[in-house]
Amino acid sequence: MKDIKVVCLGDSLTMAHGVTPEQSWVELINQKLSPEFINRGLSGDTTGGMLARLHEYIMHDQPTHVIIMGGTNDLCFDLPFNLILSNIHAMTRQLKYQGIIPIIGIPTPILQDGFDLASCDFISNNLLIYRLKQYTNLLINYAAKNEFGIIDFYANFKEHMMSDDGVHPNEKGHVYMSETLIKYFSKL
Repeated sequence: MKDIKVVCLGDSLTMAHGVTPEQSWVELINQKLSPEFINRGLSGDTTGGMLARLHEYIMHDQPTHVIIMGGTNDLCFDLPFNLILSNIHAMTRQLKYQGIIPIIGIPTPILQDGFDLASCDFISNNLLIYRLKQYTNLLINYAAKNEFGIIDFYANFKEHMMSDDGVHPNEKGHVYMSETLIKYFSKL
């Protein structure tokens, strides 16, 4: 596992909004595993933005694996599933072409209580939560169909792991996410 270098590509769930960089799931993994994990999360990013940034990270970081975890902000803009999945598909194709292993990260859930839609002008709270659940199922099916690894941060995520905003993981949530990822990489 020492030759593994992983780029974690995503939005604020990857960037670790609301906790210190040292408390982020990416940094917690770096403290426990010998492969290098690089945090390339950007708060507010969409899968289209991630696709635009991907080539730069491939060239600069030269990873062996890329964890792609995004789509929550796309859903906040009420973008259609086929557009979001086409961005994910374009990223995985570019990675495979470069000989890099894509891994699909399933985003954490959104909790009804405490969630403030101030930044989501295009969709209601209830519809966003419903669409996120649909999206996670579509992502899991996409990854399984294409034989990509799946790291499911949505499953088994509990309310006490969520910050007060109902969207971003707190310190306990980042510990859970790091443990989920460690289990995945320990099987490689």
